Amino acid sequence: MAYTSNREGEELILSRLADLQRRCVSQDKPCYLGFLDEFQQKVCRDALGKSPVFHRFYGGYEDAERVFLGLSPWEDRGLGDRDFPIRCVEAVFRRQDKPAHRDFLGAVLGLELRRETVGDILLEEGSARIYLTGPAADVVLTQLTQAGRVGVVCREPLSHSGAARRFTEVSGSVSSLRLDCVVAFLAGLSRSAAAERIAGGQVAIDGQTETSRTRIIRPGEKISIRGTGKFVYDEETGLSKKGRLRTRFRKYS
Repeated sequence: MAYTSNREGEELILSRLADLQRRCVSQDKPCYLGFLDEFQQKVCRDALGKSPVFHRFYGGYEDAERVFLGLSPWEDRGLGDRDFPIRCVEAVFRRQDKPAHRDFLGAVLGLELRRETVGDILLEEGSARIYLTGPAADVVLTQLTQAGRVGVVCREPLSHSGAARRFTEVSGSVSSLRLDCVVAFLAGLSRSAAAERIAGGQVAIDGQTETSRTRIIRPGEKISIRGTGKFVYDEETGLSKKGRLRTRFRKYS
């Protein structure tokens, strides 16, 4: 798992965003940029705070992790679900087989597709939904026959409805919302071990490496812990009898 943290990556996405804004205004039509990871989304959101154009992030279904950014001169045109240049490919396999997300991602990228042409991959029993740009979808439909050691048959689903990101709720108490306390809780580590992971660049917030163990976690932020998984912090739900903060997270399945 690679986390984006360098200034060069921020400058690159800002340059692409500026080009997109100029094109949207000069051509007077909706324009799109994607698929964007969490870090790129955050950079764009911050930069679009005072933009005169309307914008929306969408990845093929609600709560998508990797998304397109759509810009439009008009609030009510060009930003609907079907306007985004996203297609879904369904890869079907035997129900007894259990391919992992990394098997599908590796297989798709092994078709010489760039990472930005591939969105989320949602695994279900007997199938996987892969969100792609149009040209990438054509490649996957005609060339993807295996994910890991599992044979697959690809097709375009009749309907995109029902797709949803799956989460597992994680609730418990922490002494503080400092990053080292949160990582210790989520990963089942001691505070010192959590601090070592943070210092070693193994923890990211919203896709950007965070090395400060005293960083306070805010609701809605996503915490990725290498080797443990990704979590979104929902809310504080009160105090325990010992004065600790009761918290609720959701872990990405």
